[in-house]
Amino acid sequence: MFGRYEPRTQSIRVGGVEIRVVEETSGFFRYRRDGVTVMFKNGKEFFITPAPAEGYGVKLLMVDLHEKVVIPPGDSFIFYLDVPFEVQVSVEGKVIDRFQLFKEKYALYGTPQVGAIARYWKSKVYTSIPDSPGVVKVVLTNRSRKWRELDHIVFFIKDSVMYYTKNKAFYPLMIVEFRSEIPEVNNTGKPPEENLTPTKEELPLPNFLMRW
Repeated sequence: MFGRYEPRTQSIRVGGVEIRVVEETSGFFRYRRDGVTVMFKNGKEFFITPAPAEGYGVKLLMVDLHEKVVIPPGDSFIFYLDVPFEVQVSVEGKVIDRFQLFKEKYALYGTPQVGAIARYWKSKVYTSIPDSPGVVKVVLTNRSRKWRELDHIVFFIKDSVMYYTKNKAFYPLMIVEFRSEIPEVNNTGKPPEENLTPTKEELPLPNFLMRW
């Protein structure tokens, strides 16, 4: 599914989506996916990679947890969530297509006065990497003096690096810290596991304070 491909006549399945590449003449190709058609010439390679689930240009992904995570003071807990992502196709670094594999849902995070529209998802909490195409690894730490609970997580995704294997997409490692009753989320930009391929330079995004 993900990775580098040689430009030649072929059919590629990405989730439930079929991508077709046809060599019309020597060095001249026609790319098709659903109603999208792109012609390109002399590409030595093209890539199919995951991209953040920005949808209509949102900056945040909000994941509701099926079960709350409760953590004592001074302790930490590592868990995984299944999450949506998008698929990006590029030729020699030029993006020629980007599409969804998951139904789009959005929600208001915060209040109507100062809130923001976020991509919305709901996930179980897993103690090992789930058998799903999109994954985020979370390290939850409680540095406060009281028990804390987490029932959702919100983090920056716009322009985030992604990581992948042949059949799975990963967001960067997310660190959630309780220093008070308000958790702070850090998209570290770092790979969550070993032997993953990054989509671009590994850079962190600004921390996000989850006030709601």
